[in-house]
Amino acid sequence: LGKYKKTLFSILEAVIPEGKKFPKGNSDDVERIEQFAKQNKAFGIILKILLLAIEETEKISSKPINERIEILKKWQKSNIIMKAIVEVILAIVKFSHFYEKNVYENFGCVWDKAPKFYQKPRYMIQVKTADQFSEDIECEAVVVGSGAGGGVVAKELADKGIAVVIVEEGKYFTREHFNGQAIEAFRKFYSPIHRMIAFGNGVFVIPSGRLVGGSTAINTGTCWRTPEWILERWEKELGLKELSPKNMEKYFEKVESIIRVQEASDRVIGGIKEVIRRGCEPLGFRHYPLKRNAPDCDAQGVCNFGCPTDARLSTNISYIPKALERGAILLEKTKLERIIIENGKAKGIIVSSNNKKVKINSKVVIISCGSIMTPVVLMKNKINPSGQVGKNLTIHPSLNVGAFFENDIIDPHKYAPQAYCIDSLHREGILFLHAGLQPDAGAVAIPYIGDMFSKIMSEYEKTAWFGVLVEDRPSGMVKALGDNPIIFYWLGKREIELLKKGIITMAKIFLHAGAKYVFPPIIGIDDIKSFAELESLSTKSLSATDFKIIVGFHPLGTCRMGIDPRNSVVDQNHKVHGIDNLFVCDGSVVPTSIGVNPQETIMALATRAAEKIAEIIT
Repeated sequence: LGKYKKTLFSILEAVIPEGKKFPKGNSDDVERIEQFAKQNKAFGIILKILLLAIEETEKISSKPINERIEILKKWQKSNIIMKAIVEVILAIVKFSHFYEKNVYENFGCVWDKAPKFYQKPRYMIQVKTADQFSEDIECEAVVVGSGAGGGVVAKELADKGIAVVIVEEGKYFTREHFNGQAIEAFRKFYSPIHRMIAFGNGVFVIPSGRLVGGSTAINTGTCWRTPEWILERWEKELGLKELSPKNMEKYFEKVESIIRVQEASDRVIGGIKEVIRRGCEPLGFRHYPLKRNAPDCDAQGVCNFGCPTDARLSTNISYIPKALERGAILLEKTKLERIIIENGKAKGIIVSSNNKKVKINSKVVIISCGSIMTPVVLMKNKINPSGQVGKNLTIHPSLNVGAFFENDIIDPHKYAPQAYCIDSLHREGILFLHAGLQPDAGAVAIPYIGDMFSKIMSEYEKTAWFGVLVEDRPSGMVKALGDNPIIFYWLGKREIELLKKGIITMAKIFLHAGAKYVFPPIIGIDDIKSFAELESLSTKSLSATDFKIIVGFHPLGTCRMGIDPRNSVVDQNHKVHGIDNLFVCDGSVVPTSIGVNPQETIMALATRAAEKIAEIIT
């Protein structure tokens, strides 16, 4: 960072005064950030540019602390470029300061949650890499991907005695690797950042997993069936009669029995339940515990970084082991190079690891790389007969609303991060989901600078967090640039209004519950302290760039299912239109946004798909 280390230090010193559980921003933070920048050159370049912009414009490092604070606040309320610069810098310094062993432990968090000893199960002998094979691999079904789609279809086919090979770009991480630390998790378990950023009328983050288990291994464990009204819409409006509520019932039941879906207990919900009860009762809103696939959860609060106890039955814990026990082979750290198509029929794939290419001959090819990468795979292989591959992207745009309570101990970091919901506006397209944050992420979400910031962080146990999720219409697309996606997404006027209504409604709930401050995720508005201030927000016109970073945890639809080959990519049996023996089984086939966490929807569809695919093989 060169001379801009001084700039970084001056910002840290102003933003983070000493608190009850943590020191003030200091030179150790600077060294930690610089070390990370050296290891991640793209991050380092971006940070240096941001620091250069604010230093050369304001000479911030030479100003007294109170003037530095005013400069940062001024930039927060300026044009979109200045807002973005200061918001990114603040996020970096806040996260880094609280992502530190001693600080973490002062908050009552365990820094390293991984078990000290772990005995690998016997089925791991079925896990290999492609370069271990000297000849072609022969099988009946090759599945590319191991998440909610691929993991399920692989197990279901293996159960039927079909010879299955699973190909996974990521590694088979186990609980010995899941220590609960965010940066290490993002580096090891998530797709690289350039595969998770969408551009349009804002910047949108679309997280996804790159490990065995896919995103099921790094999600909150929330399980929803597809709402009946969505299935009815697919049946009546899209002609997908086989996806009716009656027909899908048995598939949901089977999935739920395997991953042991059950309602979250009070011991994993924590203090947020009482806060929501108080806030919802005056409004007549319905609220209740979520269903999760983690029956033995001990509420360590790090679901998004891999479960350190194997309590959440993601596909790497449930479906994949069963497939391997039945003779399937899993090729980890193996890249799909090409789909082999001859005379309009898929015949297998070419894969590689450690610079060695191997051919896998198969009766059927099943692509399960997710809504971002599956269209890239198809486009790279020039498979786009309908012209619809990569189109119709939905993401369930989501924002997190926070609040501070003087008289409640909520401990958002000591319970499951998502275990409670409010669904009274669900039919309108808004779902409210509990969204507990660890202190490092919570620090980023708290909007203050200086003394007020440290005051709230010193009593972090009194903060509450709830997410606003919106059922969006198709307004995005994925393009391919070699092996990588270029993602575009535009937040529509309807979605902007739904997010705004969701924020206002969640703020009402918190205020009714007795919150002293509510933190709306809107740039330029630090807090709301009264219903009068909330009324003022309701009259404010918002655009996509007024919101803080919008996250789309649930990309869907980029290879959507349909009857008409002209406006869809796969048919009701998951077969790609116009190509025999090539199937897609993942979130990309989901025809529309569904307004709930989609992992159970994808798993149920994959269970059904396995029946259809098995008929072809046998």
